[in-house]
Amino acid sequence: MKPLSRLLLFTFLFSTVKAVVAADPLPLWEAMDRAVQSNPAIKSQRVEVSRQTLEQDIARSQHLPKVDLSAAYTRYAYPTFVTPIREVGVFPPMDTAIANIGLALNLPLYSGGKLVAGEALATHNREASVQALRAGGQDLLFNVAATYTKALHFRQLAKVLDVRIQALQQEERDIGLRIQQGRAARLELIRLQTQLSQARYDKVSVTQAEKDALSLLAALLGESGSAPILSNLGATAPVLPVSAEEAIGRALQQRPDILRLDALGKAAQQKTAIARGDRLPQINLVTKVQESASGNWNGYYDWQIGVQLSLPLFDGDIRKHRVDQAGLEQQKNALQQEDARNRLVSEVEQAFGALSESRARLEAATQGESEASEALRIETLRYHSGENTITDLLGAESAHWSTTASRLQAGYDITVSQARLLRAIGELAPDSFRPAVGDKKSGAEHSSSDVDSYILTQYLSWHGCGTTCGGESIAQKASVGISPHQKLTATDHPGHSIQQGAR
Repeated sequence: MKPLSRLLLFTFLFSTVKAVVAADPLPLWEAMDRAVQSNPAIKSQRVEVSRQTLEQDIARSQHLPKVDLSAAYTRYAYPTFVTPIREVGVFPPMDTAIANIGLALNLPLYSGGKLVAGEALATHNREASVQALRAGGQDLLFNVAATYTKALHFRQLAKVLDVRIQALQQEERDIGLRIQQGRAARLELIRLQTQLSQARYDKVSVTQAEKDALSLLAALLGESGSAPILSNLGATAPVLPVSAEEAIGRALQQRPDILRLDALGKAAQQKTAIARGDRLPQINLVTKVQESASGNWNGYYDWQIGVQLSLPLFDGDIRKHRVDQAGLEQQKNALQQEDARNRLVSEVEQAFGALSESRARLEAATQGESEASEALRIETLRYHSGENTITDLLGAESAHWSTTASRLQAGYDITVSQARLLRAIGELAPDSFRPAVGDKKSGAEHSSSDVDSYILTQYLSWHGCGTTCGGESIAQKASVGISPHQKLTATDHPGHSIQQGAR
């Protein structure tokens, strides 16, 4: 039995590990699609659409005749007519126990247009709920995209901070050696340790921010378990309008909040028609077939048919006030439509501006990072040759970190700006960020790894240790897989001996 139990345990562990390994990272477009399918708020709006669909069916059924089956058994204290007088001179039978059963039919012939208006009102209300569902879906997709990219941003910042802390720790050890040899002052170590402490705090803050973003993303996905594993964005190219004028035109035609207000405006018109119909006469066809019986179970058949007319004469101006109230609601909705169109134009223009600004900011941040890297290289050379102080070196390193953080922020802000623009025109969908067919997932991962290695090389080369960070040259590790135009080796930032004293 012992070999069998070991075999079962091994099989269980192997299947568990296999399941963990097989868990693929969640790409952005799939996260958006999962949110649309599973988010409780969206499900609630779908239920509302179903309810409005049933309300539409009810409004259609108002045109059909209503048939009711009635049955009763009554026992009286004194004898009562079993049936009305059926012919002249013949007294109807009487009894204390009377049973009857019958069918009644009521068919509306004229209702002042209320039935037609009620059916149209239900149709417009359903359309309004459909557009509300679309608007909620657009907002949800944007929130998923923004939260997803924010989590990726924090994850990337955490990686950069790990490398930055590693570089600062290596420089801390180098300064310690210089202090032991009498070539550096202890003040240099204190200043570096201050910046190292700040970097460690930044790492804790960024890590917590990433956890918060992943927790919010799980809530948006309608999940209560562990946070999903995110994939890199890859190469996505959403189809965007080429100009603000084109975007505004498309938004006016398909923005769900605009279409919802249009549907509510039409519904307000039908409410006015219903209120006016209450002041018109109502004509119904009424017919009834009944069978009555006394205690001896002798049945008496009877029927009737007729037309009923109902004309409101006076109700204290209730119906008039309802007409005025419906008219005010219609006017209110028209003003809301005008305000929504005005805000739409502003929102589309702002989305276009934000996208352009993000692209320009990415270009400027990339250039700034390159310049800060060069400044850091120069300050490193000057520090190790004794031409400046640790303050100048740490200032250059801090500036380099700021430019790297700005570049990462600008890169992810472009995706958020694209999602904002698509939401502004009402076209945001999960497929908007689906990678092209020719893209390989591994290629996206490799590209991200290259970027990480590039950042790693930059941050490890600033203190000039080159081969002293863990025995093997980390700069050489980092340069593996980097394209020629990205590669940054120790020869680009020459490592200098720390034997020169500070001037």
